[in-house]
Amino acid sequence: MERLLCVKIASRGDLLLAGPAFRWLRESRPAARLTLAVGESCREVARHLPWFDDLLVVNDAGLLAGTFFQKLRGAAVLWRAMRGTACAASGPFDAAFLFHRDPRYAALSWLAGIPERRGFDGKGARRFLTHAVRTGEREHHVVQYLRMTGAEGGGDEEMKGGWVFLPGERERADAATAAHGLRAKEKTVVLAFGGGRNVKTRTELKRWPMDAWRALARGLEARGFQVAWVGDADDATRLRGDEPGARLAGKLALAESAGVAARAALVVSHDSFMLHLAEALGVPAVGIFGPTDPAHYGPRSARSRTLWAGENLPCSPCHRDGWFPECADDHRCMRDLAPDAVLRACQELLS
Repeated sequence: MERLLCVKIASRGDLLLAGPAFRWLRESRPAARLTLAVGESCREVARHLPWFDDLLVVNDAGLLAGTFFQKLRGAAVLWRAMRGTACAASGPFDAAFLFHRDPRYAALSWLAGIPERRGFDGKGARRFLTHAVRTGEREHHVVQYLRMTGAEGGGDEEMKGGWVFLPGERERADAATAAHGLRAKEKTVVLAFGGGRNVKTRTELKRWPMDAWRALARGLEARGFQVAWVGDADDATRLRGDEPGARLAGKLALAESAGVAARAALVVSHDSFMLHLAEALGVPAVGIFGPTDPAHYGPRSARSRTLWAGENLPCSPCHRDGWFPECADDHRCMRDLAPDAVLRACQELLS
């Protein structure tokens, strides 16, 4: 049996963007055993991907953001996993698909003796790869991942179907949200007002100002829509307590937040996990962009919209390979986006 290894350690949103490539691998090599190496921070997302036979979970906090020795130890653990002795059907891997530009993954797969090694050209990775793909300057990550796996011209770029609920999760989500005031029979707009963090990068630059979110929520409620605020415990600290709608941030597990999004009429989100989750669930979305380029990360569905206030600013996009510089222009790329513009986009999709 052919054994294939996909390496996508972080981040959660990018893991969903790789979904069409994962699906193509599953469909093009149906008899293969498909394994995903993923970081601990992405384990919960990986459990809901429908294409894999095995998961290899590594300490991504140490590997990506730890001390020198923690990174070295994390690399050694991943190398041993790449040798094929750490999952249910042990044995060497026949091919590795590296969903990162970091040359460490290419070097580790070479050291592990994997015969077919596919990844991205650049940063010194080419010397370790059997197939190195060059990416376009403004090519979407969904397309880049598909081309890297060998699906040039043959893969489906649709993200819908990239999240599958486990038994009982939808019911638990309904019960949890009802307990916090979300009414099941009313049309809901999910506001994913947080995000933009992973084990390597933490930034405020992706965030639209909270006053703008509050104005959007009031506008949606005035037009008869129920609003649900979703996010983690850190996001919840940004809520004052007087926002309209169900304030669910910090109160739900990840799968429960996904359950809310799955039943929503619309998701409004920064460039973050919840935006890509909406696409994976087949739910219309409005993506709010500033320092990152929607050509790389924007929603692809015809039922979704992208708003990018930074399009005409010389400094935007400023994001480069997980790194954000200090903003010298008072966060204009997000601050200049008016709530009325977002509300109009929402109304267009909700009408």
